[in-house]
Amino acid sequence: MELHCVADDYVRRKLRFCGALTRKKYRRVVEQLGRFLGRVPVVGDLQVETVLDFLAWLQEGGRSPHTVNEGRAKLVALWNYAARQGMTTVWPDVQKLPTPQRLPVAWQATEFRRLLEATDSMPGTVGGIPAPQWWRALLLLGWATGERRTALLAFRWADYNPETGTLLCRAEARKGNDRDRLYQLPGWCRGCIDALPRPGDVMLPWPQSFHTYFNWYSRLLKSAGLPADRWHKTHALRRSHASHLAAAGVDASKALGHSSPLVTYEHYISPQIVGAISHADKLPDPTAGQASINTTT
Repeated sequence: MELHCVADDYVRRKLRFCGALTRKKYRRVVEQLGRFLGRVPVVGDLQVETVLDFLAWLQEGGRSPHTVNEGRAKLVALWNYAARQGMTTVWPDVQKLPTPQRLPVAWQATEFRRLLEATDSMPGTVGGIPAPQWWRALLLLGWATGERRTALLAFRWADYNPETGTLLCRAEARKGNDRDRLYQLPGWCRGCIDALPRPGDVMLPWPQSFHTYFNWYSRLLKSAGLPADRWHKTHALRRSHASHLAAAGVDASKALGHSSPLVTYEHYISPQIVGAISHADKLPDPTAGQASINTTT
């Protein structure tokens, strides 16, 4: 059986209520395996050596260990499904690639102001809204709510109360689709939102592809003189939101809706904002009482 048929069946049965992007990723990893093999992959290709060679091929092609592990996880899920359905007697035994744990990247307030100023240079319109207004509103909403890109682009005018400044983020637009969240927008965000034209029901319509979105976001970052790699895209707004709240003594885990504070502090809280680890100042000074050593000759 061709592996894309397994992926379609898995997506239909197991991921029906997941987001479209999640479903697409499972089909994409099958397409990538096909490019590696040079033909349409079949269930029989789910062999340990074949999959290991495929993952090495992805890494050699410039993918990060994190991205390779994401592909591995999708492929292993399809493999387990195929084995449970009796399509193969071989079960997956493919280890993850070691992944360095990087410090979370967040914006300093001064950097974010530069990003806001750079929106003035964005040309044209986006979904019927002047581009400078559209991008400024996106940034301020991300800074104020800490929501992910998908949720930011799904805010609807019907869920905004301009008199109270509350904005409802519906569960369907949030990761996991689990619960609504109601935000009280600060004045500096409300003023920008209230000034937006309303060409449709969606507050920030994006009529183009997400590939185009990331290209424009990179252009915005570069015009602000800021890094434009994958760590500094929209999700940096969420990490900035969490980091600045934590620095102010707010429970950032609760603010982001995380079930585990460990996830928040490992992946969202930037030491550049809250301060570096400083346990060493609690240690006894081993040089106390010693005469200084003159190393000059």
